[in-house]
Amino acid sequence: MGILELFKGVLRKNTKILALARRGRWMVELLAADFVHPDKFALFLKLRPYTMIGYKRLSSVYELARKIECEKIPGAFAEFGVWKGGAAGCMAAVAHKARSGRKVWLFDSFEGLPEPTEKDGELAADFSSQRTSGKLKTIEKLVGPREDAERLLFSILRIPGEQVRIEEGWFQNTVPHVKKELGRIAILRLDADWYESTKYVLEELYEQVAPGGYVIFDDYGDWEGCRKAVDEFFAERGLRQRLIPIDGFAVYFQKL
Repeated sequence: MGILELFKGVLRKNTKILALARRGRWMVELLAADFVHPDKFALFLKLRPYTMIGYKRLSSVYELARKIECEKIPGAFAEFGVWKGGAAGCMAAVAHKARSGRKVWLFDSFEGLPEPTEKDGELAADFSSQRTSGKLKTIEKLVGPREDAERLLFSILRIPGEQVRIEEGWFQNTVPHVKKELGRIAILRLDADWYESTKYVLEELYEQVAPGGYVIFDDYGDWEGCRKAVDEFFAERGLRQRLIPIDGFAVYFQKL
């Protein structure tokens, strides 16, 4: 394990230190990039307490959602791994402003991450205190209460209730019941961290992503298991699309 991987591992074990480090950089980047864009600037200030992703990742979500609306690509915005709803709220705000009637789906256990497996690597094992059986049981890390996501969406952003669908539970338990109702997907955003969660959602829902739609992998460069799941899926499907980097860790691609 290299020095960089070791340092990242230490930070992941102390989410408070990581949050403080990111917060300062996030605000500097927002002030530098979007002070002259008042609507985006005001939205991001509202979203900041409800997301752990950096400015570049959130800005990418915003711009991709706007592109989907401008090009009128059909389908819902769907996020797997919500935490407190910041990224999903960003997509919902763009859709609401566009008055497209596009629905935003939020999938999360709201209990934190489940147990990883051996495919997720040493850092994940350390992060989960060596609980690596893959059980759909919380390791009590990265817990985002559903009430926080609802407060952001409905009270702060004032998104109409009919535009949002929240599915609480483990992906393997919720997706089968709503897969058909979910229908076409314009943006599939995966912030699922582990191998099993990422691979499951891809296998179940990739075919429902509309041509011209986007698939975002928030954890591709952060967690070994996520990267392995994505690379395997690309190889199995023979996909040739280029993964476009966002900030050196997160990536996305456009479905052809």
